[in-house]
Amino acid sequence: MDALNFLHQALEEKISSQLFYNELAVKVTNPAARELFTRFRDQEMAHAEVLQKEILAIESKPFPLNKIIPKLNT
Repeated sequence: MDALNFLHQALEEKISSQLFYNELAVKVTNPAARELFTRFRDQEMAHAEVLQKEILAIESKPFPLNKIIPKLNT
């Protein structure tokens, strides 16, 4: 598995965690617990944004021609 696949997998995990914490924040009645779950959700969102930026940076890099056309270097 390459780095891009690992980043996509990590992003999926962060989004899943974000949804989990959001559901808990909505369901819980204790204000302190709600604040804690909201903070956890927001942290997961920030981590997801970093991963999305890294994925975009990797995907937007141009592919070297010598990998597309191997005989170019001869």
